[in-house]
Amino acid sequence: MSDPWKRKENNKEERYAQQLELELNKTVEATNKEWEEWEEKELNWWAEKQIPLVAFMAFVQLFVFGSMLMAFHLIGLALG
Repeated sequence: MSDPWKRKENNKEERYAQQLELELNKTVEATNKEWEEWEEKELNWWAEKQIPLVAFMAFVQLFVFGSMLMAFHLIGLALG
C-alpha cells in the first residue's frame, strides 16, 4: 500500500505493539467450598483489619478539621 505521494506505507501492526485481548467473559464459577475458604482466609481478614483503620482515620479527619477551625479562630483574634 502507498500514500498519495507513492511512498511505501509501513504496516501499522509492525509499528505499534498491540495488547492481547483479555478473555473476561470466560469465567469459572466458584464452588461453595472455594467461596467459604476465600471468605474465611481473605475477606474476613481484611474486614477485621479495615474497620479499626477506618475508625482511626475518621478520628484523624475530625481532629484535623477541629484544629483548622481553631487556627482560623486564633488568627482572627490576633488580626482583629
